Amino acid sequence: MSFFVLHFRLIVLSAKTQTFCGFEDPNICGFTQISGTVGDDFDWTRAQGKTPSANTGPLKDHTCESEKGHFMFIEASAKGKGNNAIIYSPLYRGMTQQCVEFYYHMNGRHIGTLNVYARTRGAELDSVWRAYGNQGNVWSFARLGIPKELARAGYQIAFEGITENGYQGDISIDDVSVTDAACPVDSGVTAVQVAVNSTELIKAGKSFARNLRKKKLRRVPKKP
Repeated sequence: MSFFVLHFRLIVLSAKTQTFCGFEDPNICGFTQISGTVGDDFDWTRAQGKTPSANTGPLKDHTCESEKGHFMFIEASAKGKGNNAIIYSPLYRGMTQQCVEFYYHMNGRHIGTLNVYARTRGAELDSVWRAYGNQGNVWSFARLGIPKELARAGYQIAFEGITENGYQGDISIDDVSVTDAACPVDSGVTAVQVAVNSTELIKAGKSFARNLRKKKLRRVPKKP
């Protein structure tokens, strides 16, 4: 008689968590990608279990800690050095500062670069976080502190994987979450604070807040 055991990881979410994506949804939670354009050579791939190439990529996802769970990864085989894939989050928005958290896996002799960007709708990508090279056969954790000006304006997070020479260069991401609160200080993980340097960004945030206040005022009935 044979037995099998399914392992599940308990993901603890804050009561203020606005959104969570473990990529179990075939629609990948509204993330989008447009490959074949200038600056975006190929697509991220939704995967289960081990990635096709040996000695690179995770053995299982982070959410379920199982071969049945899903994650997103870039396949480095036959790509050549400097090829890239970018995947964009849905538009996130809030009235207070927010915390973006995600897990990443970078294991193999030919690991390239994982870049993370933030942008307002229609704006250029602004680099906010980066990891390069072999990080070991583990799911690592990162945090981004989003200022309230950016949250009010509405923003996207973009993940860019860039290949090196060689097939042992698969880069993976999983469990992307956004929480309506400042990033906590624990677990030895220091949040990278996203700077707001754009005048247009600040204007957009103020405009969004002003319009929201007007909508709320319209709901107040007039006194007789």
